[in-house]
Order: sequence, then structure tokens, then C-alpha cells
Amino acid sequence: MSAPSRLPTHRADGSAVYFRGVRVAPKMAAVTGGAVMVAGMSVVGGGVATADSGVWDKVAQCESGGNWSINTGNGYYGGLQFSPSTWKAFGGHEFASQANQATKSEQIAVAQRTLQQQGPGAWPTCGKRAGLTKSNGGADSNAQPGSRGDSASRDEVRTSPGKLAVDGKFGAATTRSLEAWIGVSQNGSLSSSDIRALQSKVGASADGKIGAETTTKLRAAMGLGGNGAWDFRSNYSTVKALQGFLNSGAPAKSAPAPSAPAAPAKSAPTSGTLVVDGKFGSATTRALEAWVGVSQDGSLSTSDIKALQSKVGASADGKIGAETTAKLRAAIGHGSNGVWDFRTSYSTVKALQQHLNG
Repeated sequence: MSAPSRLPTHRADGSAVYFRGVRVAPKMAAVTGGAVMVAGMSVVGGGVATADSGVWDKVAQCESGGNWSINTGNGYYGGLQFSPSTWKAFGGHEFASQANQATKSEQIAVAQRTLQQQGPGAWPTCGKRAGLTKSNGGADSNAQPGSRGDSASRDEVRTSPGKLAVDGKFGAATTRSLEAWIGVSQNGSLSSSDIRALQSKVGASADGKIGAETTTKLRAAMGLGGNGAWDFRSNYSTVKALQGFLNSGAPAKSAPAPSAPAAPAKSAPTSGTLVVDGKFGSATTRALEAWVGVSQDGSLSTSDIKALQSKVGASADGKIGAETTAKLRAAIGHGSNGVWDFRTSYSTVKALQQHLNG
């Protein structure tokens, strides 16, 4: 759909006038890295706000023609036309570096946080036309994606057939994939014995009960820092990271496979090899493995990560984190964007695919 010719009506720009009397403090990044959020807006353990998604569709139709992935170069992004400062201030960097790269559901969650703090006046013209109120918009400082009726704007580039939907919801499919990773029967129900197997896998006390230690150890196994969540199954950001981690090839590591002869290293695959879709799957993994000079099995192991870290000049500890991602982005000609794990960042993976194809 073509972009409207008029300027967006969204006025919230994250400047001091809109935050008067509110202390802004740094918030630990979840999956996609360093967001700055209004104090008291912790997303750890936050619930899903109830909203009439229809009212946000009306606002988006007015602001952007209903295009949730729009970027016209006018300085505002996504269906609800967020400025970069507002997107960052209300936790958007938890999901993507720009609003247009986030799903519809994620954009609405950030809008609900904005609505709670600034009211419908954040969209002075389109909010009024749509009849937006704090009540029907689900205003909530702790809003999380997933409100009923909110479909993703970019799910088609974040998942592929046979893989998990990266939606932050811990359901049967995610459970079965997790069970495959830890090497137990895949019945889609996490039993006490399954939890003990998970705890042994990640180095937590194997008591069969999920708590802060298990969640922290699981996040560490995925290359993430602790975020204070008690039960990872109910923490949107941790589940989303887990789904991306399992999609990246983690299940294949649950059972050792025979060693394959190392493939000869090459600088990068031939132009056109990879589809530039922002998905970090097995094809992208193999191309990255070729670039760093390790065996191309499509599964990024600890030794592979160490080789990557040495390649880009990061500390070779075998764990992907903010430093590794920043160094990788620098190696492919991009500045740091605050992302923690490059595999879950749409824009970083897309840039990497283009680099490997080049």
C-alpha cells in the first residue's frame, strides 16, 4: 500500500516536555538489546494488556494507511508512526531497533505504554478520529505483545515452515522443541523430570522446580544476562529468545552426532547464495561458518562462536552477547544498535546475509 502523502500526526517524540516529572532510567536489554524505559515500566513478568485491536487498526489506517512495516524516510516508522526517540523511550528496542521492523503486536504494546503515559493526545489527529481512549486502547505501562486479534506484521520473515513462531508464547510446540534440545520424550508437556533434565543441561540445581536460578541459567545458556524473571515460561522476552535459539539449530545439539570432516574455509558464499530475509536459519549459519573457517554443519556451536569472536575481535568466551554482536556489526560495516544477540535481530541478520552474499 502506498504511503500517505501527508505528514504523520503522531507528536510524541520522547522529549522532556512529555516526560516532565518522570524519571527515565536504563533498563536491561531483553532479546534485542538496550532499551531506555520510563521508570516503573519494567517488562519483567508483565502481563498482556487487554485492548480493542480495532481502534489501533483505525489509528494505523489514519497514520500510515495501515502499513505496519512502513518506512518512507520521513523520520517516523511503522503503522503508528513512532519517532525513534519515542520508540526507544517506551521500550521498543526490546523488540527491534525501529518500529517498522517490529511486529504489529509489538508496535501496539509500545503504543499502549505510550498511551498510559501521554494519553490519546500522542496521536492528536488520528487518535481523535479513531476514538482512541486509554480504556479501549489498553493503556498499560507494562504492556506486552500478544493482545487478542493482534497479528504480526513481519512474522513471514521471522519464521519458516517447520520452525517455531517467534511470538514469546510458551506453548506445546515450543515445549516439544525444548524437550528435543534437552534429550527427553517430546510430548509437549514439561514434567518434573523434564525440568530436571533442563536444569542439568544448563547447570542449575536439578530439583524439578522452575525458579529464578533455572531461568537465569537458561538465559545464560542462550548468551543472555539475567533479567530478574522467575519462571521463563511466563516471561515474553525469554520465551522469544528461546524460540529464536531453538530455531537457530539448538535442538540438533541434544544428541551428539558423528564428527564430520572440516570443510575448507572460504571468505564468503557466492553472491546470491542466501535469501536476504532477516532469518537466522541453517543456511545463514553455514555461510557464517564458512566465513569464520569452521565445519559447516548449520549449527552454531560454542567453538564456532569462539571462532567468530576471534574473527571479529571480540572476547572469545563462546557466548554471544552485546560485545560479539557489536563487533560483528562493525566487521560488516555497521554501527552498534544495542542488540544483545545478533541471531534474533532482523536488521542485523539481514545485513549479515547481504555481507556474506557479497
